[in-house]
Amino acid sequence: MSIIRIAVLATGDELLNGSSADTNTRDIARRLEPAGYRLGTSVCVPDNPEQIVQALRLLIPQQDVIIATGGLGSTGDDLTAKTVAQALGRPLEENANALEMIRKRYAERGRELDPGVLRQALLPQKSVPLPNPEGSAPGFWLRQQNCDLFFLPGVPSEMRAMLCGSVIPALQRNKPGGSPRVKRSYGFFGLSEPQIEARIPYSDLPPYLRVGFSLDYPLVRVSLSAETENAENLLDTAEALLVEHLGDYLVARGDESMAGHVGQLLRRSGVSLSLAESCTGGLISQMLTSVAGASEFLERGAVTYADSAKTGWLGVDPQIIATYGAVSAECALAMARGLRHASGTDLSLAVTGIAGPGGGSDEKPLGTVFLALAAENVDQVRGYQFGGDRQKVQQMSACMALEWLRRFALESLS
Repeated sequence: MSIIRIAVLATGDELLNGSSADTNTRDIARRLEPAGYRLGTSVCVPDNPEQIVQALRLLIPQQDVIIATGGLGSTGDDLTAKTVAQALGRPLEENANALEMIRKRYAERGRELDPGVLRQALLPQKSVPLPNPEGSAPGFWLRQQNCDLFFLPGVPSEMRAMLCGSVIPALQRNKPGGSPRVKRSYGFFGLSEPQIEARIPYSDLPPYLRVGFSLDYPLVRVSLSAETENAENLLDTAEALLVEHLGDYLVARGDESMAGHVGQLLRRSGVSLSLAESCTGGLISQMLTSVAGASEFLERGAVTYADSAKTGWLGVDPQIIATYGAVSAECALAMARGLRHASGTDLSLAVTGIAGPGGGSDEKPLGTVFLALAAENVDQVRGYQFGGDRQKVQQMSACMALEWLRRFALESLS
């Protein structure tokens, strides 16, 4: 079976001036693989008709499929349909099916139809409109020189819905792909990429298996993939080896986040949790509550940023701060103990530190962070020195706090 050559053409000034990231190309690649397709080329151009025309004329002779994103709205910079018509030498015409899709969408939402929106029904001649279940702008599909071209909105949720609902089914009908690549991914925390690679028993892994690495700071993501008929069995064997050699650092599987994994463990353990955050400013609470079900274990979270909040809310003795400082093991432990006393939870965790860019000293440089945990018969505190800018220090502090919670929950379940 011949390989289907697929390219993504992303359009938008915002993708090239740094104001937005192109997540659509990543999502397209991720969703094509399980259907047996591989993304081979990715091109990004600004909202410039000349450059869009040039990109299309370059790609069409080289590709079997082009999936383009962006420029399908009703504002002045939404130029895709007009530009495609120019590039392919096809006149724009009002597409009756597209017009009906737009009218129906607005009627379903009970919204008045702005006449300007109807411009979205102007498509290049012989286009097949694609329904947009998440928005008002239809996509469209046409063929040129044996190349199938799909044009989708740039809004990620709309793009994903149309890719899965229209594009991939059309490809499977007209251009069947190869063997689906079965893929699994795992997130590890506490080891660097070289340390993880050194622990993987490559000689014991099944044949035809691919191992990949990526950084999802501060996690390292490892992917296992195979394309053979017995791919699932191969991945089962490889996963067992990965867990055997690296399971102590495994904090996420698939699309699961570290916070989602930790939350699941906390729910299973049945412990109640309270959090006192200073330098992380509520980030730990936000991460845990971003996944449904946090109410089953999280009783409260306090952002005690100022010294007055530490003494007033958490009952930290002012003398501790005067003697050791707000960023100290003594203060962190007092925060955790005071919160547990006030909340009555099984477990309290506190974090205090210097995220920067100011506030550091020779004794306590930027990135100095203290974590403390208080539970029945358990008092635990430790200092860390994290590198990077303010955001990285906060992210690393929050993930280290999640790691503490993960290990506490595992011990509770053992």
